[in-house]
Amino acid sequence: MKETTKHKFITKDRIRAYLPVFALLFVVALFAILTHGTTMKINNLKQIMLQSCTYIVAGLGIIFTMSLGNMDMSLDGIVCLSACLSLLATEVTGSWMMFPVIFLIAIACEMAIGGINILLGINSVIASFAVSFFGKGVAGFIIGNRTKALSLPGEFSFLYNRTGFYIITIMAIFVLTVIFHYTKLGKRAMAIGSNPSAAKAAGINVTKYKLLSYLVAGIMMGLATLLIVLRSGSTSATTGSGFHVSVLLMMVIGGAALTGGTKEKIYSVVVGVLIYLCLENGLTVLGTSPEVIGLIEGIIFLASVTLTFDRDGVPYIL
Repeated sequence: MKETTKHKFITKDRIRAYLPVFALLFVVALFAILTHGTTMKINNLKQIMLQSCTYIVAGLGIIFTMSLGNMDMSLDGIVCLSACLSLLATEVTGSWMMFPVIFLIAIACEMAIGGINILLGINSVIASFAVSFFGKGVAGFIIGNRTKALSLPGEFSFLYNRTGFYIITIMAIFVLTVIFHYTKLGKRAMAIGSNPSAAKAAGINVTKYKLLSYLVAGIMMGLATLLIVLRSGSTSATTGSGFHVSVLLMMVIGGAALTGGTKEKIYSVVVGVLIYLCLENGLTVLGTSPEVIGLIEGIIFLASVTLTFDRDGVPYIL
């Protein structure tokens, strides 16, 4: 007698995985109809794609720390501090020092969060908030004591190029997808996020892979900050304001799990960013007030968390 095995096609995990993709298609189609094709015009699509570059690059790094089950609320402070010090270094030296400084500061900030979390056992949310406040405080002090704004020197203006931004973003997506899904670093970061005790018992060097994950996050935050500086051409005490909230919202809308673990996917970053920007763009074209847009985004965020939140993983959030 042959045994028959039933395979469920529709499962909770499948819904979690594919719902954001269908949501993106729905949002694009809906606003194309409501705006009579305005949102589908080439110039509008180019603007959305350009905006998405910075958020996608930052999210690609943060997905590594999120996979650990750790929340990173430091993005606005890191952007503000690294942008400020990099432009200051360029102004003082009159050279290309902006590039190494911007990455060194971003990496140092992310590694500081990881170090505080690992060595002192302090919650990652608290550690990242502390780094954020520090970054914004130092940048505000430097900028507040200057007689002129910190601006990108004219000789670097040629670096702001839409095509260049697209190429950098596509390359980042490809490289980070390989690292996250097909190397030890990504797989072990997700294993740690699922259950750090089990990961340690299995012989995984938890401290090593946590620090490596924060290193990747730092590199990508440096790249995101560079894109912001090249696009804006200057920095102020409010540079990066609200950046961490936007990135977190986008990632959750895209299906990223707040509890980390093996359910994290790189495409959640890309899809989430596009959903958010298409939604915001469509509502703006329709003349919706900022207050109503914020309310709608809040409702969507709550719904996304409800669908993706892994309640079994809650005890392992560090």
